Amino acid sequence: MQIELNTVYNEDCVDGMKRIEDKSVDLLLTDVPYGMEFQSNYRNVKHIKIQNDNNLDWLPRWMKEIDRVVKEDAHLYIFCSHHNIEIFKSEIQKYRKVKNILIWEKNNTGMGDLYGDYAPKYEFVLFCSNGKKKLNGGRDSNIIKANRTQNDLHATEKPVDLMEYFIEKSSVEDDIILDPFAGSGATPIGAKNKRRNYIAFEIEETHCNTINKRLKHIQASLF
Repeated sequence: MQIELNTVYNEDCVDGMKRIEDKSVDLLLTDVPYGMEFQSNYRNVKHIKIQNDNNLDWLPRWMKEIDRVVKEDAHLYIFCSHHNIEIFKSEIQKYRKVKNILIWEKNNTGMGDLYGDYAPKYEFVLFCSNGKKKLNGGRDSNIIKANRTQNDLHATEKPVDLMEYFIEKSSVEDDIILDPFAGSGATPIGAKNKRRNYIAFEIEETHCNTINKRLKHIQASLF
């Protein structure tokens, strides 16, 4: 089976990416499992646990495949937390330069340790570039403010407008955007909104169905 553009595949991304042509992807934008067995306590109803979040054994194979399919001059945006950021950096830098660590500043804080720790209000985004490709629209701050979602659809749901910001900064219309961990679908939805092509993988069937419903709603609104 060949990879088709503008499709969300319900499968393990490392297996699925083997069908993508070498150096064909213009932008990687993804929220990977952080390797910390994350379980959100923000909502009363708990979400499905994130697969492959109890270790980072998948990371070397994943990064090798990412380097194969992504163009040499492409930008990579990889969401990360402070827990394992050095492990991510070490593995990524075997193939690509981590040029900056962006800060996504949320509109409110997470839960966590209410009395023994500072309230978390940000997430890291590893910005990778070989230095040749320019950002669209000039140079912005490495602190990006965007309201967090209510995590109604996914334990680590990302806001579509944040993904759209990165999409506009690092791609043009008709480019191919890859999201190997699609989650609630913020990247493919952002790509569709901004007239880009996407390839997305999501291992959980429930989340895959949610993404496709959201995409169909966007398509219906265009007519």
